[in-house]
Amino acid sequence: MQQSTWFTPEGLEDLLPPQAQKLEFYRRKLIDGFEMSGFELVLPPIAEFTDSLLTGTAGHMAVDTCRFTDQESGRMMGVRADMTPQVARIVSNRLKADSCISRLSYVGEVLKTRNNKAKGSRSPIQVGAEIFGHHGVESDIEIIELMLESMQKLGLPDIKMSLGHVAIVTELMKVAEFTQAQTKEFIDILQRKAVPEYEIFVEGLELNADLKAKFEQLPLMCGAAEDVLTTAKTQLTGLSSVLDGAIKHLATVIESIAVTNGIAIHLDMADMRGYQYHTGIIFACYSGGTLQPIAKGGRYDNIGSVFGLALPATGFSLDLRSALDLLKDVQLNVKETVFAPLVSDKSLQDAIADLKSKGFRVIKSYDLNSLQAGDKKLVLESGQWSVQTA
Repeated sequence: MQQSTWFTPEGLEDLLPPQAQKLEFYRRKLIDGFEMSGFELVLPPIAEFTDSLLTGTAGHMAVDTCRFTDQESGRMMGVRADMTPQVARIVSNRLKADSCISRLSYVGEVLKTRNNKAKGSRSPIQVGAEIFGHHGVESDIEIIELMLESMQKLGLPDIKMSLGHVAIVTELMKVAEFTQAQTKEFIDILQRKAVPEYEIFVEGLELNADLKAKFEQLPLMCGAAEDVLTTAKTQLTGLSSVLDGAIKHLATVIESIAVTNGIAIHLDMADMRGYQYHTGIIFACYSGGTLQPIAKGGRYDNIGSVFGLALPATGFSLDLRSALDLLKDVQLNVKETVFAPLVSDKSLQDAIADLKSKGFRVIKSYDLNSLQAGDKKLVLESGQWSVQTA
């Protein structure tokens, strides 16, 4: 039985000529920008054995990964749901970059098992950049600046950025000597931003009054970066060297971005996005009042340890497919369209190649007599091909 209308699965969609052309234009713009900043392109395969694809910090991606049995080896394989673990495998296992800083970029389609309409397509076009081999705040600043530069290259309006640092919460929990069960519950509450549950949880903690007061203040430490930072320095410094270092790290980044970009920065000291994955600063970019970030990233040190080479790393990625509706339409840099007859003639092929090299679009016509008035066409006269108006 023939189906009159064929549908793709929920969350998977075709990109037709205008949108596909638009995506390719901006994809190239981003990759060229990465290359000009010293980031070399890598292209991992779309599927790998799951024992490498879902190892270590990538384990939390298991629920989003489509899996199948490899008919060649009998081993379990998975279609990537995120490209970052693949890039970590490449730099750790293939490039073996253990004594230098590596800057890599990547682009490709990923696939997720579940459809989340709020977060866009199940098959995002992921574009990203990573720095491996550097511990300091300098690499975080470099990758954030590249992220902001990428947003500007896309021509996105009203760019805003959010910042956080997972060590703020993790170190507070360590100082308070949370049990494993308390840690799990506390992280869950923070990720859901469940304020009433948070208040009940903190009220039940057996802590001294000063430390409990700091937990009570934590959800309030969000807003304009400079204001939040001032509060955090007053409320949180002195508890541990790790906490002090995280606050100093954030202050350095905020100061640098204020000088180079001058965009609005939102700071949330209780942000635990990507807790299973990130180890330090986390950041995201928004545009035009969007609720979901256009680009996001952070630090994830010790990536690649399961491949035999633990590396500090920081990076970001964006979903170009989800950003398409926010991007301006593009016009190809084509001078004009010229129609050419479909005949076997070497001189005609040379004339077509010459026109294309000069920026003309050349379309083979099966019937030049059907052209509209004003259309351009290649005509043979006195042994020479020339462009004439129909």
